[in-house]
Amino acid sequence: MNKVKKKVIINFGCGTTTMNGAINVDGIKTPNVDKVVNFEEFPYPFKSNSIDEIHAYFVLEHLDDHLGAVKEMYRILKKGGMLYVRVPHGSGCYGQWGEFTHRRGYGYRAFDIFTDENSRSYYSGVRFKTVFRKLKYFLTYPNDFYKYNTWFPHWEKSWYAPLVKVWVNTIQFMIDLSPEIFERFWCYWVGGAAEVYVELKKI
Repeated sequence: MNKVKKKVIINFGCGTTTMNGAINVDGIKTPNVDKVVNFEEFPYPFKSNSIDEIHAYFVLEHLDDHLGAVKEMYRILKKGGMLYVRVPHGSGCYGQWGEFTHRRGYGYRAFDIFTDENSRSYYSGVRFKTVFRKLKYFLTYPNDFYKYNTWFPHWEKSWYAPLVKVWVNTIQFMIDLSPEIFERFWCYWVGGAAEVYVELKKI
Protein backbone atom coordinates (compact mmCIF):
# COMPACT_ATOMS: atom_id res chain seq x y z
CA MET A 1 0.00 0.00 0.00
CA ASN A 2 1.44 3.34 -1.03
CA LYS A 3 1.76 5.94 1.70
CA VAL A 4 0.48 9.43 1.03
CA LYS A 5 3.46 11.75 1.03
CA LYS A 6 3.14 14.46 3.66
CA LYS A 7 3.14 18.03 2.40
CA VAL A 8 6.15 20.16 3.26
CA ILE A 9 4.82 23.49 4.52
CA ILE A 10 6.67 26.58 5.73
CA ASN A 11 5.17 29.15 8.05
CA PHE A 12 7.37 32.01 6.83
CA GLY A 13 7.91 34.74 9.42
CA CYS A 14 5.87 32.93 12.04
CA GLY A 15 6.64 35.30 14.91
CA THR A 16 4.75 33.96 17.92
CA THR A 17 2.22 32.04 15.81
CA THR A 18 2.65 28.29 15.48
CA MET A 19 1.21 26.50 12.45
CA ASN A 20 0.72 22.83 13.21
CA GLY A 21 2.26 20.50 10.64
CA ALA A 22 4.48 23.25 9.23
CA ILE A 23 8.11 24.29 9.62
CA ASN A 24 7.79 27.47 11.65
CA VAL A 25 10.50 29.85 10.45
CA ASP A 26 11.49 33.29 11.70
CA GLY A 27 14.51 35.56 12.00
CA ILE A 28 14.52 35.43 15.80
CA LYS A 29 14.47 32.33 17.97
CA THR A 30 11.35 32.04 20.10
CA PRO A 31 9.85 28.89 21.70
CA ASN A 32 7.60 28.21 18.69
CA VAL A 33 10.29 28.71 16.00
CA ASP A 34 11.61 25.49 14.42
CA LYS A 35 14.25 27.13 12.22
CA VAL A 36 15.93 30.54 12.37
CA VAL A 37 16.47 32.13 8.95
CA ASN A 38 17.70 35.59 8.02
CA PHE A 39 15.16 36.58 5.37
CA GLU A 40 17.49 39.23 3.95
CA GLU A 41 20.29 36.72 3.16
CA PHE A 42 20.01 34.56 0.05
CA PRO A 43 19.78 31.73 -0.71
CA TYR A 44 17.50 30.42 2.02
CA PRO A 45 18.58 27.09 3.59
CA PHE A 46 16.04 25.02 1.67
CA LYS A 47 16.50 22.99 -1.51
CA SER A 48 15.04 24.22 -4.78
CA ASN A 49 11.65 22.74 -5.70
CA SER A 50 11.25 21.11 -2.28
CA ILE A 51 8.32 22.91 -0.60
CA ASP A 52 4.59 22.37 -1.20
CA GLU A 53 3.21 25.44 0.57
CA ILE A 54 4.53 28.68 2.01
CA HIS A 55 2.41 30.87 4.27
CA ALA A 56 3.90 34.38 4.49
CA TYR A 57 1.60 36.34 6.78
CA PHE A 58 2.57 39.93 7.53
CA VAL A 59 6.29 39.51 6.96
CA LEU A 60 7.15 41.02 3.55
CA GLU A 61 6.40 44.55 4.76
CA HIS A 62 9.24 44.17 7.29
CA LEU A 63 11.90 43.33 4.69
CA ASP A 64 14.14 45.68 2.71
CA ASP A 65 14.43 43.21 -0.17
CA HIS A 66 10.88 41.92 -0.44
CA LEU A 67 11.39 41.19 -4.15
CA GLY A 68 14.36 38.96 -3.34
CA ALA A 69 12.30 37.19 -0.68
CA VAL A 70 9.52 36.35 -3.13
CA LYS A 71 12.08 35.11 -5.66
CA GLU A 72 13.56 32.82 -3.02
CA MET A 73 10.15 31.49 -2.06
CA TYR A 74 9.51 30.81 -5.74
CA ARG A 75 12.82 28.94 -5.98
CA ILE A 76 12.12 26.58 -3.08
CA LEU A 77 8.49 25.91 -4.03
CA LYS A 78 7.71 22.84 -6.10
CA LYS A 79 6.01 23.37 -9.45
CA GLY A 80 2.34 23.75 -8.61
CA GLY A 81 3.25 24.76 -5.05
CA MET A 82 1.21 27.46 -3.33
CA LEU A 83 2.31 30.76 -1.81
CA TYR A 84 -0.19 32.37 0.55
CA VAL A 85 0.55 36.03 1.28
CA ARG A 86 -0.97 38.55 3.66
CA VAL A 87 0.37 42.11 3.74
CA PRO A 88 -0.95 45.48 4.97
CA HIS A 89 -2.78 47.60 2.44
CA GLY A 90 -1.20 50.95 1.70
CA SER A 91 -4.30 52.95 2.66
CA GLY A 92 -4.48 51.71 6.25
CA CYS A 93 -2.50 53.82 8.70
CA TYR A 94 -2.29 51.07 11.30
CA GLY A 95 -1.37 48.30 8.89
CA GLN A 96 1.21 50.30 6.98
CA TRP A 97 2.74 52.61 9.57
CA GLY A 98 1.33 51.34 12.86
CA GLU A 99 4.48 49.36 13.60
CA PHE A 100 8.00 50.79 13.64
CA THR A 101 9.52 48.00 11.52
CA HIS A 102 7.03 48.31 8.64
CA ARG A 103 8.70 49.56 5.47
CA ARG A 104 5.72 49.76 3.10
CA GLY A 105 2.12 48.95 2.35
CA TYR A 106 0.77 47.17 -0.74
CA GLY A 107 -1.93 47.63 -3.34
CA TYR A 108 -4.59 45.19 -4.48
CA ARG A 109 -2.63 44.23 -7.60
CA ALA A 110 0.89 44.60 -6.22
CA PHE A 111 1.67 40.92 -6.76
CA ASP A 112 0.60 40.93 -10.40
CA ILE A 113 4.23 41.67 -11.27
CA PHE A 114 4.89 37.98 -10.59
CA THR A 115 2.21 36.88 -13.08
CA ASP A 116 1.38 37.22 -16.76
CA GLU A 117 -1.36 39.69 -15.77
CA ASN A 118 1.23 42.49 -15.62
CA SER A 119 2.96 43.89 -18.72
CA ARG A 120 6.11 44.53 -16.65
CA SER A 121 6.27 41.05 -15.17
CA TYR A 122 9.67 40.52 -16.82
CA TYR A 123 11.18 42.55 -13.96
CA SER A 124 10.44 39.85 -11.40
CA GLY A 125 11.98 36.88 -13.20
CA VAL A 126 9.47 34.44 -11.67
CA ARG A 127 6.04 33.21 -12.72
CA PHE A 128 3.03 32.56 -10.53
CA LYS A 129 -0.65 32.23 -11.37
CA THR A 130 -3.04 34.22 -9.19
CA VAL A 131 -5.51 31.73 -7.73
CA PHE A 132 -7.30 34.13 -5.38
CA ARG A 133 -7.00 37.75 -4.32
CA LYS A 134 -8.94 39.79 -1.78
CA LEU A 135 -8.72 43.30 -0.36
CA LYS A 136 -9.88 43.16 3.25
CA TYR A 137 -11.38 46.04 5.17
CA PHE A 138 -10.48 44.57 8.58
CA LEU A 139 -7.61 42.30 9.58
CA THR A 140 -8.46 38.65 10.16
CA TYR A 141 -6.53 36.21 12.35
CA PRO A 142 -6.57 33.81 10.66
CA ASN A 143 -10.06 33.46 9.17
CA ASP A 144 -12.56 35.09 11.51
CA PHE A 145 -13.63 38.36 9.93
CA TYR A 146 -14.48 40.01 13.25
CA LYS A 147 -12.23 38.61 15.95
CA TYR A 148 -8.88 40.19 16.78
CA ASN A 149 -9.26 43.17 14.49
CA THR A 150 -6.92 45.96 15.41
CA TRP A 151 -9.29 48.92 15.16
CA PHE A 152 -11.68 47.89 17.97
CA PRO A 153 -9.90 45.44 20.33
CA HIS A 154 -12.38 43.03 21.93
CA TRP A 155 -15.24 45.01 20.39
CA GLU A 156 -17.25 41.83 19.72
CA LYS A 157 -18.29 41.87 23.41
CA SER A 158 -19.41 45.50 23.38
CA TRP A 159 -22.90 46.95 22.94
CA TYR A 160 -22.03 48.42 19.54
CA ALA A 161 -20.81 45.12 18.03
CA PRO A 162 -23.98 44.60 15.88
CA LEU A 163 -23.62 48.10 14.41
CA VAL A 164 -19.94 47.56 13.59
CA LYS A 165 -20.72 44.23 11.93
CA VAL A 166 -23.28 45.88 9.65
CA TRP A 167 -20.81 48.64 8.82
CA VAL A 168 -17.93 46.24 8.11
CA ASN A 169 -20.06 43.89 6.01
CA THR A 170 -21.45 46.78 3.97
CA ILE A 171 -18.03 48.30 3.27
CA GLN A 172 -16.53 44.89 2.45
CA PHE A 173 -19.38 44.18 0.03
CA MET A 174 -18.73 47.47 -1.75
CA ILE A 175 -14.98 46.83 -1.86
CA ASP A 176 -15.57 43.40 -3.40
CA LEU A 177 -17.61 44.98 -6.22
CA SER A 178 -14.46 46.77 -7.44
CA PRO A 179 -11.30 46.88 -5.30
CA GLU A 180 -9.64 49.09 -7.92
CA ILE A 181 -12.37 51.76 -7.68
CA PHE A 182 -12.16 51.55 -3.89
CA GLU A 183 -8.41 52.20 -4.01
CA ARG A 184 -8.66 54.96 -6.58
CA PHE A 185 -11.59 56.99 -5.31
CA TRP A 186 -12.94 56.30 -1.83
CA CYS A 187 -10.66 54.17 0.36
CA TYR A 188 -9.70 57.10 2.61
CA TRP A 189 -13.32 58.07 3.18
CA VAL A 190 -13.74 54.96 5.36
CA GLY A 191 -10.35 54.86 7.03
CA GLY A 192 -8.58 52.71 4.44
CA ALA A 193 -8.35 48.95 4.09
CA ALA A 194 -6.36 46.68 6.38
CA GLU A 195 -4.83 43.96 4.25
CA VAL A 196 -4.24 42.37 0.88
CA TYR A 197 -4.55 38.59 0.75
CA VAL A 198 -3.19 36.69 -2.25
CA GLU A 199 -2.90 33.02 -3.21
CA LEU A 200 -0.24 32.35 -5.85
CA LYS A 201 0.52 29.07 -7.64
CA LYS A 202 3.99 28.38 -9.06
CA ILE A 203 3.86 27.63 -12.78
